[in-house]
Amino acid sequence: MVSEVRRKYKRAPSLGSPHREAFMTYEDLKKYLTKCGLEKVASCRIVDREFKIKIFDPEPEIVTHGKCIYVFLMESGYVRVGSTKAPLKKRLRNYELHITHALRREKSPAPDEEATKWRKALSGGKSGTVYAREGTKVNTRVQDKPFPAYLDEESLLIGKMFDEWPHDLIINRNKHR
Repeated sequence: MVSEVRRKYKRAPSLGSPHREAFMTYEDLKKYLTKCGLEKVASCRIVDREFKIKIFDPEPEIVTHGKCIYVFLMESGYVRVGSTKAPLKKRLRNYELHITHALRREKSPAPDEEATKWRKALSGGKSGTVYAREGTKVNTRVQDKPFPAYLDEESLLIGKMFDEWPHDLIINRNKHR
C-alpha cells in the first residue's frame, strides 16, 4: 500500500530537483491538493475488468462545471492529472468507457501502457479518489472578460508531479499536457 510505496522511494532523488533528498509523501500530496483548492468529488476502482467512478452523494457542484482541473490519487500511490473543457461528469464517464475498453484490450483512445498503469494502480481491490476544482479565471489586458487558466494549471500540476513524485507512479503519458 502507500507505506510500501513510500518505503520504496524514501530516499529517491527527484529529476526536477537535484538537491532534493526525497519525494513528496502521499499525505503531503493530499494536503497540497487541498491547499490548491481541489475537493474530493468521486472514488474509482476496477471491478471485473471494468473501471468504475462513483461520484459522491450529494453530488458536488463542480461535476456540472467545465473548464476544470482534476487529479486521480490512488491508495497505491499512482496519480493522474487532467483537465476538461466539458462538464467534469461527462469527462469522468468517458474515463470509465475508455479505461474499461483498454483494460479489456478493446479499441480505446487510452494506450495499452496507460491501461497497464491503471490495472497496477487499482489491483487487489485498491481504490482511488478524484479531486477537482474549477479552473482559475485570470484578468488580462488582452480581453475584457476573465480568461480561464485551467490548461495552464493542469500543466503546472503535471510538472509538479514529475518534479516531486516517482515517475513510474504517474499515469500521465508525459510531462506536458
